[in-house]
Amino acid sequence: MGKPRDKIYLATSRWRAIELRVTEALNEAKDNVKYLQTLEKFIEPLYEGNPETIKETLPALMNSIKMIHTIARYYNTNERMTGLFAKITNQMITNCKFNILNFRRIKMGNTGKKGAPINDDVLWLHDEYPPEELIEVLQSCIELNQAYLKQYEFTKERLMNMPKGKQFDFSPN
Repeated sequence: MGKPRDKIYLATSRWRAIELRVTEALNEAKDNVKYLQTLEKFIEPLYEGNPETIKETLPALMNSIKMIHTIARYYNTNERMTGLFAKITNQMITNCKFNILNFRRIKMGNTGKKGAPINDDVLWLHDEYPPEELIEVLQSCIELNQAYLKQYEFTKERLMNMPKGKQFDFSPN
């Protein structure tokens, strides 16, 4: 068996290694919260807004994402940034789907989720979903998608003009 002094040294060494890992994890968490909070006001329209209001916030949202990707110490990995883009994209899709299925109720000021259609079969009920009104909502969702892709490409090009900075090299999927 080793000397007591060796055991104390080994235990102290292990403790310091654990303490360093915990400190690093705490610093990472604080840093991530700081940067993700900058997105909060731009993410809210994805949940509360409609395709038009989301479209208006895209430049600021993409600029915030660019800032996080460029300067965040921990959150700027490709894996985390791709996950963030996937979550934003999925919420845009969810928002568009809700607005498509509920555009008549929304128009009348009843925006609550209660009584929302269960599936998209109702879209074929022309009395409840007049095609001319439905097409308008569908078009706004298509325009949101186009604006999102355009803003992403614009931000990517701006970063390319700063070759020393981190680039947007995420999968477009």
